[in-house]
Amino acid sequence: MEKSKSTSSSDVRKKWDKHKKVRVITIAALALIVVLVVVPIVTYYNIESHSTQAISNSDNNVVNNTILAPVDPLPFVLISKVGRVERVGSSFFKRESGIPAMLKKDDPKNPPQSTQTVLVERLSGTQMSKPFTVDKGYHYAKIWVQNKGKQRIAVSISKDSPTGALVTERVVTIAGGTNWSIYTTKPWESATYYVNFVSNGSPIKGVAVARVGARLAELNS
Repeated sequence: MEKSKSTSSSDVRKKWDKHKKVRVITIAALALIVVLVVVPIVTYYNIESHSTQAISNSDNNVVNNTILAPVDPLPFVLISKVGRVERVGSSFFKRESGIPAMLKKDDPKNPPQSTQTVLVERLSGTQMSKPFTVDKGYHYAKIWVQNKGKQRIAVSISKDSPTGALVTERVVTIAGGTNWSIYTTKPWESATYYVNFVSNGSPIKGVAVARVGARLAELNS
């Protein structure tokens, strides 16, 4: 009888130890699942939430009460090699080896010329818009952009305001360390235009130049 009780007690202890091991293994497995699955998912959604918020701020075109340039949810990515031209709508984007050295801001006291440089601006900040004017007698404009930074920046040209109608029809992005000229084969209306730049957070570095002319061929020379 005593032997039976001892055996029963031993069996109970073995079952308890077995269940204890099962619980320990189960807890360890659950902990591993949390580390391998749940934590990455939570981290991912936190990152996505911040990204969505940043995009939402851009879509509203307002950061700290500052009006931003136009936003294109799917900007056109320029990837051509030096010397090649990409067409986006009625606008042309040519990959240049650099910004022409002869471009400089003309002296307003000089008599009218067939071409005139109307904008020379050093780029900075995370977003900026700079105006230039196409006056009567100057029917064409050409803009050179040099991206000295490492990241891509979004570039657009709008009429009348930074958020006005896009002359370029699309927002484009240019890679860091590249130079581009932007122009159209159609005459420009006499008006004030804005060349707009937006980065994805890092400061923009580079130079923007705008030049107007009576004929497009003169701007290409």
